[in-house]
Amino acid sequence: MKKILLALIVLLQLGKVQAQVTNIAPGEYKSIDIGWNGSGDYTRNLILLHEMYNGVPLDINYAIGTITAMRGHSDAFNRINVANINSSSSFTSVDAGLTSFDSYAAWKLKTCTYNGKKYLAIDVPYSAAYHTNGYKFTGWTRSTGENMKSVAYELNGQPVNQSVISNIEDYQPSISETHFMEKFVVFGNVGIGTDTPQEKLSVNGKIRAREIKVETANWPDYVFSKEYKLPDLKETETFIKNNGHLPGVPSATVAEKEGIELGEMNKVLLKKIEELTLHLIELKKEVSELKKIK
Repeated sequence: MKKILLALIVLLQLGKVQAQVTNIAPGEYKSIDIGWNGSGDYTRNLILLHEMYNGVPLDINYAIGTITAMRGHSDAFNRINVANINSSSSFTSVDAGLTSFDSYAAWKLKTCTYNGKKYLAIDVPYSAAYHTNGYKFTGWTRSTGENMKSVAYELNGQPVNQSVISNIEDYQPSISETHFMEKFVVFGNVGIGTDTPQEKLSVNGKIRAREIKVETANWPDYVFSKEYKLPDLKETETFIKNNGHLPGVPSATVAEKEGIELGEMNKVLLKKIEELTLHLIELKKEVSELKKIK
């Protein structure tokens, strides 16, 4: 009996327990109980979707459906996650895209080598608390190798199952998602190129637009009012010598560290231009008076 239990534990650790498969309709539309991560808490694991092209023409492989994962108990943290996968690999091509819902991090597409074959896989977002109810897949799927299989690759910060799984790398999605609608509304923060947006829109990369409109208030036309005290140029010179930047303008150190707000920066720059314009007008008057004396 002890030998049987030990054998079962070893199989779980290696992620070799076969998933339970139910054919819902004729063909390859299935409901699959993938199982759990094979180790429990403090585990990182991949879900192998299907074999993928690796230099040799391949028969058709695909996974088109939904993976759900759940953890919940009156005495445990809740984790309720959904990953929608659309992937295929056949002949000499691979195409895949993924959308997911998770409160910890993003589910990501990966490639890996498992028992000598290359696979397209999903990296389950890490949390110390594992999905006690495991993973379920519903949809169309087929693989010439393993199909919807959970394999642990790290436990308590240490690599595991290195004899069967290796070469884990990011996969660059190749499928576009398009929305045709009158409105697309998002409540919350949006990240492009980052999965930790801190603002309503956080972009890790370049932005190109035909036009950008920034709403702002307190536009600095008050500089032209009679009550405005124009900064003395001598005082401005002293400030520049002591600080290395214009008064009221962020230093290079602050700008590089914290960034700049476009609306506020445009107001600051316009204010300096208006002040400079007034100084030039005064200088022109002084030059004119000097010419009269001559």
